[in-house]
Amino acid sequence: MGIIPNLALSFIAGTFCGSFFYTLALRFADGRMKENPIQALFSRSQCPSCNNSISPIFLVPILGFIIQRGKCRSCGARISLLYPAMEISYGLLALLFTWKLGISLLTVNYYLLSALALCITIIDIKSMTIPNSLIIAFVILSVYPIVMNYNMLDNIYGLLALFAFFIVILLIFPGAFGGGDLKLGSAIGLLAGLEMSIVVLEVSLVSGAITGVIFALKTGKSLKTKIPFAPFLTLGLVVALLYGRDILLVYYRILY
Repeated sequence: MGIIPNLALSFIAGTFCGSFFYTLALRFADGRMKENPIQALFSRSQCPSCNNSISPIFLVPILGFIIQRGKCRSCGARISLLYPAMEISYGLLALLFTWKLGISLLTVNYYLLSALALCITIIDIKSMTIPNSLIIAFVILSVYPIVMNYNMLDNIYGLLALFAFFIVILLIFPGAFGGGDLKLGSAIGLLAGLEMSIVVLEVSLVSGAITGVIFALKTGKSLKTKIPFAPFLTLGLVVALLYGRDILLVYYRILY
């Protein structure tokens, strides 16, 4: 199969992942997963306005939104554009992983880890919390790439490096990060290994600092105002998985 069909299939599969992960994020953010996780995980999607179940045909990513013309068929309430936007975002992410890394089990694993991290990001933005259950799921998904790395010590060093960074910052600046940031950062460090953790941390801190300054200027709030950090850890993870080795090669050339 050629590269174009592979990219197209990756995009389509990614939109279905986006539909699942965005719905999962909303259910975590509004507390349904905490109240009854089994029911929330397996229950049918419902219109948030009238609570009527949505027909399977209308759950097809992007297409379902177009067929319904952006409105619920039962009550006529408008459906948020975030639904198709997130489906497209997940599809583009899958396309990017396929284009950069090719099709393999490792690529699928990396994509699912990034998709899960993006799900955590949405939850953190909406509720300023990071569920422990999703951190555990992230660690479980990390087992295969860790085994394929053939150097588990490197992964342990990555975990320790990011864990130590967050602990030191929290000791110097109490409240700078949340406990969820510490757990997610440590889990990402375990997956990435020591050198890639440097890339993750650099991208996270730079993007977080820039966003914090822009947020403060636009809102007039203090730079000490707390903002979710999971989005920046997720960005660092995606950049490291896709371009980490290229970035490290640049660093090596500069140093040596």
